[in-house]
Amino acid sequence: MPSFTLDEILECTGGMLLTGRGGRCRVSGVSTDTRTIRPNQLFIAIKGENFDGHDFLFKAVKLGATMLLVSRADAPRPRGAVIVLVKDTVDALGAVARHHRLRFPIPLIAITGSAGKTSTKELVAAVLRRKYRVLFNKGTFNNQIGVPSTLLKLTRRHEMAVVELGTNHPGEIAWLARHACPTVAVFTNVGASHLEGLGSLAGVYKEKAALLAFLPDNGGVILNADDLYWRKLLGRRSSRKMVSYGMHAKADIRALSVIPGPAGLHFRTGHGHHFSVKSFSPGGVYNALAAIACGRFFGVPEGQIVDAVRSTRPAKGRQCSFKAGGVTVIDDTYNANPVSYMNALQLFHAPRRGKAILVAGDMLELGASSDALHADVGKAAAAAGVDVLLTYGRGAKLIGEASRRIRPRSEWRHAGDQDALTAALKKILRPGDVLLVKGSRGMRMEKVVRDITVFLKG
Repeated sequence: MPSFTLDEILECTGGMLLTGRGGRCRVSGVSTDTRTIRPNQLFIAIKGENFDGHDFLFKAVKLGATMLLVSRADAPRPRGAVIVLVKDTVDALGAVARHHRLRFPIPLIAITGSAGKTSTKELVAAVLRRKYRVLFNKGTFNNQIGVPSTLLKLTRRHEMAVVELGTNHPGEIAWLARHACPTVAVFTNVGASHLEGLGSLAGVYKEKAALLAFLPDNGGVILNADDLYWRKLLGRRSSRKMVSYGMHAKADIRALSVIPGPAGLHFRTGHGHHFSVKSFSPGGVYNALAAIACGRFFGVPEGQIVDAVRSTRPAKGRQCSFKAGGVTVIDDTYNANPVSYMNALQLFHAPRRGKAILVAGDMLELGASSDALHADVGKAAAAAGVDVLLTYGRGAKLIGEASRRIRPRSEWRHAGDQDALTAALKKILRPGDVLLVKGSRGMRMEKVVRDITVFLKG
C-alpha cells in the first residue's frame, strides 16, 4: 500500500493545508470511496455526476481516514483530520498517482484505440506475465479515476505495468498519459466512437495520437498497420522503436492463413510460428497480434507467447461465447461502436447448424452521425447473413430498417424493452442457433443475456 507524507501530498498536488498540523503526518493508501476505505488512508473527495465525496468526509474520518483532500473551501472539517485544499480533486488524484508511479522506473505499456482496448490489454498482460511480474488494470478501469487507481497499486514487486486509456472528450488521453508516464504505446484502431465528444474520425485520431507526446525519446510504438490513420506514423522519422502488426499490410508482424477452428481462429506469422486465439472475429486476431508484438518487444520466449495467446479467454461481455440449451450465445454487451459491431458480425461466418440471430441495442455517443452509422450496421448485418434481427432503442431500429431493405425476407422485430426481447427469443431459439447480443453500455443488454441463459438452461 503506497505511503505518502503530508509534504509529498502538498508538493505534488499544489494544495494548501486547511486544518491539522503537518509534523510527521503520513498516510498509507488512497481512497475515493468510503465503502472500501481503510485506517490511516488519504481520502480524496471526488465529485461525480450522481455523488459528491465532500458529503462523506465525516464518514471517511469515522472509518479511519486521517487526511482529506477537498476542492471546496467551505467543505465540512471533521475534527482530528488533516485537510488539504486543492483546485480539483480529480487532478489531485492523478498527481498523487503520478508521484507514486515515478517511484518505479519500470516500463509502462499504454493501450488505446476505438475498439479492442480491453481485450488487447488482457492478451498483452497475459503474454508479458510469462516473463515479468505485471500490474494491469482489472476490467475497464481506463478513465481519470480508474487509471490513477491502478497506478497506486504499484509495488516494488512489479517489473512492468499495462494500462488501458479510454476517452470520450478531447484532452482525456493527454491527461491520462501525463499521469501514467508510459514508455510504450499500443494503438489498436481509429473508428467512429464517441463522435459526440470527438466530432469526427480525424478528431478521434488526434485525441488518441496525443499519447505520443508523452512517450520518452527511447520509447516504443506498436501500431496497427492495416488502420488508415495509424499507418501514417510508419513513414515518420523517430528515435522511438516502432513495430507494426496487421493482416493485409506489409507489417513487421503479420497474420497469415487465418482459418477458423472449433474454438476460434488459427493463423501463423511470417516467422513461421502458429497461433490460435479464442475468437471468430478478425478483431480477435488484431488483438492477438498486438500482444505478440509486445511479447517480442520485451523478449518473451516465442513458445510462451504462443501458449499465452492460446489460453487467454475473452473477458465477460466481450465476445464471450458459451453454449446453453444447444444454442451458441455470444455475449458482446460490454459496449458498442461501429468498429466493434462490424467485428462482431464476422462471428456469423463461423460454421453453424441453425439460424444467425442478432439482438442489437443502440450505439451511443455518436453525435450527428448516429443515424447513418446505425444504418451502416444494418447493411453489414444483412451482408453477414443475419436470419433474425431483434432491435431495441431508437438507433437500433434504424439497424433493422436498413437490414430489411437489403434482406426483405429476413425476420425483424423491434422491441420496446429488454423483457420483450427475451420473450421473442424464447419463441425463436432452437438448438444449433447462434445468438449474438450487442449494444452500448448504457443499453444494459447484458440483462438479455442473463435472462435468456436462465431460460435455456432451465
